[in-house]
Amino acid sequence: MKTLLISTCTNRIIVALADNSTIFSFCNEIIENQMSNIIMEKVENCFKEASLKPTEIDRILVAVGPGSYTGIRIGVTIAKTYSWALKTKIIPISSLEVMVSGYQDDKLLVSYIDARRNACFGAIYNNKLNPILNDQYILIDDLKEKLKGKDYIFVSDDKLVESNKPKIDIIKLINKHLNDAGVNPHSLNPVYLKKTEAEESLNHD
Repeated sequence: MKTLLISTCTNRIIVALADNSTIFSFCNEIIENQMSNIIMEKVENCFKEASLKPTEIDRILVAVGPGSYTGIRIGVTIAKTYSWALKTKIIPISSLEVMVSGYQDDKLLVSYIDARRNACFGAIYNNKLNPILNDQYILIDDLKEKLKGKDYIFVSDDKLVESNKPKIDIIKLINKHLNDAGVNPHSLNPVYLKKTEAEESLNHD
């Protein structure tokens, strides 16, 4: 079963083509600017490297958030377009799950994305990618409080606390979601977890 995986929720672009046991192509790059101008080139390059056509994929895994508002929309829009055009099953996954997928530690895996003002989008997983604490918007101090007395590591590209870099295991992610039912592409929505500052300002007016 050939799978296209896309994650653009942070400044790290992840695009991969793989089946249950083999990675055909894999892009994992930090992009500081112009993700919208670069992402399609990365997707097309992955198809070329894999010697596959879009019509040959069986399903799409897409990270729907949390993370950057713009980044999330870019990845979700591309995935929905492919899914609709190809009539291919689309499966939403968490960007925070993607970040820790390559870790095998027995410690708790605490993935987070800086959400500013000492807050983050955070979650806690075990090494089977089962959530111990579901994705949420949370103060970093409150997240650390939940970890008291536990053995854990932080995983992030950000620096709110001392952190390990994300490790991505494409095959593990594919197999974790192998039996997910998928959703209608028209019903797929980004998961922001927090309103934009503009929306919050309107609510206070």
